[in-house]
Amino acid sequence: MNKKAICIDYGLKRIGVALSDDRGTVAFPRKFIINENLNNSAAELKDIIIAENVSAVVVGMPIGLSGQQSSLSIETEKFISEFKKTIENLPIKDIPIIAYDERFSTAQARRSLIDKDVNRKKRKQAIDSIAASFVLQAYLDGINNIDI
Repeated sequence: MNKKAICIDYGLKRIGVALSDDRGTVAFPRKFIINENLNNSAAELKDIIIAENVSAVVVGMPIGLSGQQSSLSIETEKFISEFKKTIENLPIKDIPIIAYDERFSTAQARRSLIDKDVNRKKRKQAIDSIAASFVLQAYLDGINNIDI
């Protein structure tokens, strides 16, 4: 059974993307999507979901440190609502969309890239999808009950 998942790290300028393996155990970053137009971004994500035969969508939810919603979490909820409309008629039926706490994922991704001596320009190009891979890996570990 395919357990491939995609993670979307929604941002106002870029959308980070990560995919799991077919067994849903390991997350891998993909190239980010420029978020100039919600419809175009949603269509590009829909194409990835179809091409990769994804069975679950995880969206990083930027919850504030206090546990409260932030302005970006409100924007992310709007994105999720619109994205649901985009994928509701996919040939793959009943794909769940799971909002998952992404606190510290960008900081973790930044630290990982700095530790690897990735220069600032390349960090900017990679950080959103690296953050998405950290969120997806945390989600996968949780559903697979893996202790880390």
